[in-house]
Amino acid sequence: MTLQATSPRPQSMSAGAAILRVIVTLLMFLVVFIAFLIAPLIALGVGYLVYLAWRSRGGRPSSGGTGPRQQQSVSGFGAGAS
Repeated sequence: MTLQATSPRPQSMSAGAAILRVIVTLLMFLVVFIAFLIAPLIALGVGYLVYLAWRSRGGRPSSGGTGPRQQQSVSGFGAGAS
């Protein structure tokens, strides 16, 4: 009868390598998770900046008026009692 001294299965990873693998996996998860949380906020911020730029372009008064300004009549909600 012969006795085999070596293990037939391959060597498993060391404890340090296992810990490193867990840490790397957690870091990858956090990076992806945070990216999915922050990306919508960035998109909303960019959209708001575009909205502000678009609104400021259309809201400028024309500088071609040479006469005195006429006051518009006030009507509608908040105009007061008539």
